[in-house]
Amino acid sequence: MLYVKLLGSPQIERQGLSVAADTRKATALLAYLIVEGPTRRESLAALLWPESAESQARASLRRTLSALRAAMGDEVVSSDREQVHITEHVRADLMEFRDAIGQTRTHEHDAGDVCDACIIHLGRAVAAYRGDFMGGFSIRDAPEFEDWTRTTAESLRLEVGRAYERLATGLASQGDYRSAIEAVNSWLELDSLREPAYRQLMILCAWAGDGAGATEAYRRCVAALSRELGVDPLEETTELHEAILDDDLPPAPSLRKRVVARRSDDTYSAGDLIDRTKELGVLFRAVEEPESGKVIWVVGEAWLGKTRLLDELQLHAGRRAASIASARGYQAERDLPYGVVSQLLASLSAAHNWANIKANTPQWVLNEAGRLNPDLGKSEVQNDGLGETRLYDAVFRLITTGQNLVIVDDLQWADQSSLALLTYVLHRIGETSTLLVLAHRRDESTSLAPIIEASQSGRDQKLVLEPLVPADIAELAQNPEDLIARTGGIPALVTEALSSDEDAFSHGIRRFMDSRLAGLGGLSQQVLTTAAVLNGTCDFDLIRATSGRSEDEVVEAIETLIRRGVLQTTSDDRLEFAFANMESLVYDEISRVRRSLLHRRAASAIEQLPNAGSDGVIATTIAQHHREGGQIESAAEWFVMAGDLAGRVFASAEAINSYRAALALGGVDEARLHRAIGDSLLFLGRFSEARAEFQQAAALSDGPDRALAEHRIGEANRRLGRFDVAVAQFQLAQVDHPDHVTLFCDWALALLRLGDRTGAKEKAEHAAASAENGPTANRSRALTVLAIVSDDQGQSRSVLEEALELAEDDPALRMAALNALAYTYAQSDEGERAVASVNEALAIAAEIGDRHRQAALWNHLADLHHRSGRKTEAERSLTEAVKLFAEVEPGSWEPEVWLLSKW
Repeated sequence: MLYVKLLGSPQIERQGLSVAADTRKATALLAYLIVEGPTRRESLAALLWPESAESQARASLRRTLSALRAAMGDEVVSSDREQVHITEHVRADLMEFRDAIGQTRTHEHDAGDVCDACIIHLGRAVAAYRGDFMGGFSIRDAPEFEDWTRTTAESLRLEVGRAYERLATGLASQGDYRSAIEAVNSWLELDSLREPAYRQLMILCAWAGDGAGATEAYRRCVAALSRELGVDPLEETTELHEAILDDDLPPAPSLRKRVVARRSDDTYSAGDLIDRTKELGVLFRAVEEPESGKVIWVVGEAWLGKTRLLDELQLHAGRRAASIASARGYQAERDLPYGVVSQLLASLSAAHNWANIKANTPQWVLNEAGRLNPDLGKSEVQNDGLGETRLYDAVFRLITTGQNLVIVDDLQWADQSSLALLTYVLHRIGETSTLLVLAHRRDESTSLAPIIEASQSGRDQKLVLEPLVPADIAELAQNPEDLIARTGGIPALVTEALSSDEDAFSHGIRRFMDSRLAGLGGLSQQVLTTAAVLNGTCDFDLIRATSGRSEDEVVEAIETLIRRGVLQTTSDDRLEFAFANMESLVYDEISRVRRSLLHRRAASAIEQLPNAGSDGVIATTIAQHHREGGQIESAAEWFVMAGDLAGRVFASAEAINSYRAALALGGVDEARLHRAIGDSLLFLGRFSEARAEFQQAAALSDGPDRALAEHRIGEANRRLGRFDVAVAQFQLAQVDHPDHVTLFCDWALALLRLGDRTGAKEKAEHAAASAENGPTANRSRALTVLAIVSDDQGQSRSVLEEALELAEDDPALRMAALNALAYTYAQSDEGERAVASVNEALAIAAEIGDRHRQAALWNHLADLHHRSGRKTEAERSLTEAVKLFAEVEPGSWEPEVWLLSKW
């Protein structure tokens, strides 16, 4: 029998004698075959002789195999023309370790539990581990083998860590706290940054009555995290420390009683849905019997089968040749602007009838949608102020025209921009024949309150999924009560219990996922950890680039993971975890060092994608990977870019998040970013918050930059109705301000609201004089304000008409001039012209998404209708104004403050 020591420095023994292989390549070959099993000849040749031609590499492999047989016996390695494998005559310490771990899964209890017999096997397992896999061994001319060695060693350290954790748990259950503490300390020797190990050590010391030891364990944790990572412990670690100090501990554990899991003799297809016939019937009828636009909400807590239900709906609709657009929210993409909408557009462009849809869609619609998905059309718009309404209308037309079914799953994780656009779709769904199905977790619906409120209509139907009860599976299991008790009634777990070959089934989701991930080979584990790091951007090319593995290896690993039910493909050919919690579990198990490495590789790979520098979603993703990879400077730069790109498509909330992320990382123009955040907050109508940002910008700058910040502080105060404070701010900004036209325009309007018409005229005339030889936009702005502060209505009208002409295509300037013109028309009893002007201005306000001015315009329109005796129209306009005022800045001021005639 040949015995190979791989854990620690590699050593080969035969009948107690050390055997030297002719080359280090022979040792490497033997180690690889022990870990990976039968392997194709071409893979081994490429792995160990990557710089040689294929024929030379295969010849080197033959010589190495011959040397192995000569030194260790012909029975050690078996091979044919296709592949090579070791025989049963070879044993290794790694095999002993995994055999011992495997024995713990043969007992009559759940996979995660520890019984008396488990403690013996776990002790054997950790005793077999004498050091890192292939410690001190390397082959410089085989980088892929070196990478495989590092990955395998890291994976084994994690396995050993889990073994120590389970061993400590079992020993503590027996009351042997001393041995349990030794096991956890051994775990920490493997990974001094494993925070769960410190928590386990703290509570073991506390149970053993060693309060000082528990405190020392906490101090070790704080020191290690601070020294190596520069971070504080998690809140739960600190809370545990405080609980120990307060002597507020859970009771010490005892061994769990064995639970014998008895399986039903009934057969069941794991792909079927369990007792969701009622919900399926509702969804199927909605597809088969189309009516005017309808919304169906599918609501339930995690793991209750929402996604599976929607999958069945898509299959059913697909068999009926229905046109389908679908998307899914991802938790890690909540800050990516229009992420869910982009998925809808991508699925649409991949639909079987896309050519027909495209041929019957106006080009402007395709171009607008192309701003979010370049595959649909090439936008010709370049920062011309094009607003949300036009973009929203284009997307609405695309996803409802000719679409029988639109599905959005996991809506609770949708980004705010997508939620806003979907709310717009909900308002107009009645104009279509589209069935819109929205699914979300009931326990995470707080962020969905606005869209849920917007959808309360007679067209809505809600399907609430509840956990299964024994009656639901009475025909599927001999003891349904026991099965429901063990699974909590979660359909996925019930299905697994009925169809699994294992004798025991886990009581919790984490243990269920552990059973899915157990036993994956090194290659599959590496690809799986890469997928967890890539998260929502996970596709084949990025996995290959990030993992560093070959194309064939990635394909093989992905096929294995899909067969195991760990990964699955999406409608747009991306890869995702079958269960969201599984992704978190895998990610948490990656060591901090490797996690950082993979994030850096991911950032580098995604930077090579088309439009990486012009797509806000991609820019945000790159920034996040740089941040997690420790590349702080690059992360900050990409977050700034992501904020700028988000702002261009009116995703103000996402822009703010990106700018704040950049600020948190440092190394950026802080004053500029605080001004940018403030401008976004002004756009959203959050004036007090905007003022605070401008205050920070002023404190961090000087000269012209400070003057700009002082001006913006004044503008925030003006919108809050604090006109005297605004005037004082404008005075501070005057000396170094680079744009006197804008400053004096705002100054004039504030003075007008204070009743100082003379001062207002003076500032407006100063603005007009400053704009005389400047850009037409400045001239338009100054003339509009000059007309507003004038008390000569006849002169004001001609000045405003000139201002409107000079405004050209600038939406904000046109909106201001139209509103002021409406005021002059009303004063001349030209009510219809006044209403028409305000309506045109309203369309612009909605287009650019300025909530503040949109609210004020509705208020102005209500006033015009009231003057003309149109009570119904006045009430409707006032209602719209009040709704928007509520979204802007909460306060107690009178709506009169907001009249745009007083801008």
